[in-house]
Amino acid sequence: MKRPERGRMLRLRLLMKEKGISALLVTRQENVRYLTGFTGSSGSVLVTGGRSSLITDFRYRLQSRREASGIAVVIQKTDWARAVRDTAARAGADTLWFDESSLTLDRIKKLRQPGLRLKGYRDLVGELRQRKDEQELASIRKAIARAEGSFRELKKYIRPGAVERELGLKLEFLMREKGSRKAAFDPIVASGRNGAMPHASVSDRRIKQGDLVTIDFGAEADGYFCDITRTLSVGKPTPRQREIHDLVLRAQQAAIATARPGVPCKSVDKAARELITAAGQGKHFGHATGHGAGLMVHEGPSLSALSREKVGQGMVFTVEPGVYIPGWGGVRIEDMVYITENGAKVLTTLPKELESLKSL
Repeated sequence: MKRPERGRMLRLRLLMKEKGISALLVTRQENVRYLTGFTGSSGSVLVTGGRSSLITDFRYRLQSRREASGIAVVIQKTDWARAVRDTAARAGADTLWFDESSLTLDRIKKLRQPGLRLKGYRDLVGELRQRKDEQELASIRKAIARAEGSFRELKKYIRPGAVERELGLKLEFLMREKGSRKAAFDPIVASGRNGAMPHASVSDRRIKQGDLVTIDFGAEADGYFCDITRTLSVGKPTPRQREIHDLVLRAQQAAIATARPGVPCKSVDKAARELITAAGQGKHFGHATGHGAGLMVHEGPSLSALSREKVGQGMVFTVEPGVYIPGWGGVRIEDMVYITENGAKVLTTLPKELESLKSL
């Protein structure tokens, strides 16, 4: 097993001991990859205090041994549930804890048998994944570099008459060309009034002179994702456009300044939300201020008013306040930050001022 995975498995066992969990079944694909390095689509990990086993099927018998070296690999010969039960029996486990958020009711029913107790748990591995190690941080930085390089190239295509859908396709192509296996999500290109929809789908609308264009995008590297948003002006921005953009930028800066170890995540959200609300735009900012990103583009922690989590050293998350005004348009600015012992370090490098594409 590679060094990072070995350390992650050790931290999981310590957490299991702390929680009184003797045998844990990990089924979420991202968690399996995090613990073992295995990238196949069919895999579960059974972890006990003294051993761990990767359970997969015939399709991945070679891949699993190559990617998850150092861990026992069990190739299921019949059905998945029997393979899990048999592996648990060999490990001497009479109680099996499972992730309630990723295991279907049908699979839970199939696991049941006399002598094996099943207990649900919250996502312990997801909790560990919130704090990134050096290898994870390096992969996220690589994804950011791919995304930002692609965005810089895309800007020359943003002009009056350009179609949102075509710009989205071009951006995804550029990210793939730079090494991203896939986009983190379908890129958002929202121009003019479409910008009032935070997660607008790309449309056949043609960009017009004077539009604000919000572009939300993310690339991949080594299985890790980034998430970035910038809002541009096609031509010289109006005073109103500059006012809203400046407001969102100040809100983002306030949130970033608040993010440091030990601070409640909801306080980071509050820092941005109070500033936007004080400017009379509170009703036009209806989503969370940010979210974690890594093996999933949306993962913990959540920076929202309802969050019960605290900012922790090693976390990587987005900070992305926005203002969305129906019939007018919208502005969002999104960066990824890494939490150090001294506070938030911004990982993204693209300029955040309202850029005017004057040459168009």
